[in-house]
Amino acid sequence: MIKKSTYTRAFEACEVFFAETGQMPTIEAIKPIIGVNSPSVISSAIKDWKTALSNTVRKDQGINPGAPKALLDAVEAIWGQALEEANRVFREKQEGLLSRQTALDAQEKALDEEAARVRQLVNVTEQRFGEEIGYLKKEVDRLADAAAAAKEEADRHRATSTALEKDNAVLAEEIRQEKEKFSRLETQYDREHDWALKRIEEEKESHRQKTQHEMNRLQSETVRNKQAADMANTKLEQLGRQADEYKGLANLLERDLANEKLKLAGLMLDMANLQSELNTKDEQIRILITKTANKKNRQ
Repeated sequence: MIKKSTYTRAFEACEVFFAETGQMPTIEAIKPIIGVNSPSVISSAIKDWKTALSNTVRKDQGINPGAPKALLDAVEAIWGQALEEANRVFREKQEGLLSRQTALDAQEKALDEEAARVRQLVNVTEQRFGEEIGYLKKEVDRLADAAAAAKEEADRHRATSTALEKDNAVLAEEIRQEKEKFSRLETQYDREHDWALKRIEEEKESHRQKTQHEMNRLQSETVRNKQAADMANTKLEQLGRQADEYKGLANLLERDLANEKLKLAGLMLDMANLQSELNTKDEQIRILITKTANKKNRQ
């Protein structure tokens, strides 16, 4: 591949710069484009490009390059004024487009900030709801465990109460048998000596008192166990109602979280619509710039 000379690159850069900006090239404008600091070569290229442009304009306008110099100068002056006016109009339109683009950028930035704020708020709300839901689920599990433990305790008390009732029945039977025995002993003792009868009475009374005391103790213990079982059942019912309340609160929080997510989805849709509008505006700006450049090239 043949490497282009600095002059050729500068000459071509003049054409590119004029097509893109609509302004006449200068040394300071061409140097950054070609990346070479050679003012004399660039100046020569700019001069030749202007001459070529002038000849092209004259040829397009049907002016013979061999026409009188005064006529050529007048045409060139008029062409220069036309270029300046076109540049002015182009700059005004470009400034207007840049102003609109700045306003759109500011609006987009504000929407981005609002979306970020909403996303942050949703994340915080979602995290808070998630923590509350997690806590409530743990609390429900804890209450369920407590309810199960209370149920086991109530079953245990019921079993103990049933066992005591059976013991009381056995004890009542033993008392009945003892009474029959006492009755038989009483008949027998009546036939014995007064001292023996007295001794039997004392033993019978002592045994009766002991039996009565044991029966009273068992009855009291049975009452206490029944009361404990009733309290356990009441506690179990309270825990069940509390667990139902926590479950209802957890469901409400989950619905609130779903509503927040729907709001975020609506905001995202609005942002997508705005981005589509921005893309349409950018395309319109690009078409306008292209039309302006083409118009200037035709002129």
